[in-house]
Amino acid sequence: MKQGLSKTNRRIGVIINYSSLILFLILFYMLKYEGWNILIGSGAAAALIITVISFIRTHVKTRLWRLTHAKIDKLDEREIQVSHESLRHSYGIFSVVCLVIIYISAVTEGGHIHVLIAASLLYLAHTLPASVIAWTEKEV
Repeated sequence: MKQGLSKTNRRIGVIINYSSLILFLILFYMLKYEGWNILIGSGAAAALIITVISFIRTHVKTRLWRLTHAKIDKLDEREIQVSHESLRHSYGIFSVVCLVIIYISAVTEGGHIHVLIAASLLYLAHTLPASVIAWTEKEV
């Protein structure tokens, strides 16, 4: 069931995906707090486009998104085990990331979390299991 991306290329895709998302958030908040700037706005738009493209290439075309979002009765034993392990690792990573963001938010924003951060956390929750599989599995 190999979909054409080697483990190295999947890892690169994961790095590009999350790096471009973080870059988008940084540039967006620069625009929000420092005012409009065409260069920063263009960079934010480019980062968002790269995030979408890398998501499609890394998660959708490899079918990792489908694997981690499929009903358990649609998976074979190996896929169930791989999916379970990715969820286990993802939960730990996601918990730490959320706690750090909540703590930073409490210190800097008085406990308020901007909707874009919340949306990014939702994105992370849904893509992290597929990213763990992309990172760890020899073949998907």
